[in-house]
Amino acid sequence: MANKKKKVRLRYGRIAAALCVLAAIVVLIYYIIVGGIALFNWIFRSSEDTEENGKKPKVEVTPEMRACDEAMARRLDSLMNLPQTLDTSLIAVSVYDVTTESQVYEFHADKSMAPASCMKIATAVAALKTLGMNYHYNVSLQVRGEMDHDTLVGHLLLVADDDPLFTDFTPLVRKLKEKGISKIRGNIYLNLAREDTLKAHPTGKTWDIPYHKAPLLMKGKDRITRQFMATLSACGVSFEKDLSVNSANAKGKYGGGRYHYVVLSRHDIKEIITPMLIHSSNVKADALFYHLDWKKGILPEKEMVWDRKHYTEIFWNSILSPEDSTKCEYPRKAKPFLAYKDGSGLSPENLLTANTLVDMLRYTWDDKELRDYFIKEALASPGCERSGSLKTRMARAEYINRIFVKTGTLVTKGGSSLSGYLQGLDGHWYIFSIIHEDSPVADARIFQDRLCKMMMGKRAKVDSIKGKE
Repeated sequence: MANKKKKVRLRYGRIAAALCVLAAIVVLIYYIIVGGIALFNWIFRSSEDTEENGKKPKVEVTPEMRACDEAMARRLDSLMNLPQTLDTSLIAVSVYDVTTESQVYEFHADKSMAPASCMKIATAVAALKTLGMNYHYNVSLQVRGEMDHDTLVGHLLLVADDDPLFTDFTPLVRKLKEKGISKIRGNIYLNLAREDTLKAHPTGKTWDIPYHKAPLLMKGKDRITRQFMATLSACGVSFEKDLSVNSANAKGKYGGGRYHYVVLSRHDIKEIITPMLIHSSNVKADALFYHLDWKKGILPEKEMVWDRKHYTEIFWNSILSPEDSTKCEYPRKAKPFLAYKDGSGLSPENLLTANTLVDMLRYTWDDKELRDYFIKEALASPGCERSGSLKTRMARAEYINRIFVKTGTLVTKGGSSLSGYLQGLDGHWYIFSIIHEDSPVADARIFQDRLCKMMMGKRAKVDSIKGKE
């Protein structure tokens, strides 16, 4: 009997041991699978998240790739050494190969020159990175008080960013009336981001941004106030000024001691930057330039200032010339003098170099969200609906979807520029910048187009950037 019990205990012990071993095997297999999945994800993500996390993958440059760059440099040098109708001492050229991550060609590339409207690249990138790709300009009507039938006994507040696309108060006032407010007894206040008039830089020409071209919210506080009050009257909203009204103690839906949004108008920052780059809008560029100053506290009096460092310059110094030079991602041997006088490039005292513009576009390329926006939406490209300031330049089929640029012209200084991205004859993607000074604009454009065509060449099959992603 004792032996029988012993055998039963032994049998159960073996079963328990077997179950423990099986459980251990199952747990081991589970962790092997989980570990394998994690390893696969890490390996897969290591190549994918380089752009998402701002880390660039290490490029393995082959001798064939180097040979392409050398051939490109020889072609460009041969062009510069041909007899020219232009004075080559007044031309700056910089070309960088994105594919091999190397500088391909430089010609007076560190010479400080007026970049003309290519200055808008600096303004656009600084704004997008500082304010965000989804930033909005807001104009709102807010109220505080109590309703007596169709009368607001309280205060109406207009809060307005210096939105260059805002042209008329009528839609806002009509919506205010639709909310049941036809009369206002109390007071009306304006809180404006800008209280003076948008003007060209003193070194530019007054006709570049004349008063009649200034957007409504940049015509000065007095003009804005008059137009707002006139619009209220024209839309049938009457106003009776009564300083005895105390809206702070009001009750109801517009009470509680705070202002309530009634109407809101919004414009996306891209609605300003896209036409600013494609069609080279000077008004939009300078409006954005000073809006950045206001947002960063450089315009404390809500008026334009010219005698202090603008935020665009502060932004680019932090990228291209940080205090700790070891942290600079775009090091250059030369440190030329740069000047940021306005956001449009109208001032002849703006100074950048061809290398600086290339580095700004490299910074843009390295940010995938910025790169996609610039190439797919914001830069002019020939042969499509956004040819913009390029018009008929480089419009042949073999160049379509292979070049994306910002043009620049400064007639008062004989300045012309062209900067952007293009796909070369070798399939590599290049960032380039060309600046002319004291040169006939027509001849300068012919030279720029010739250089770009030489880089792109003729290809039987055109691969757009979409196919390279």
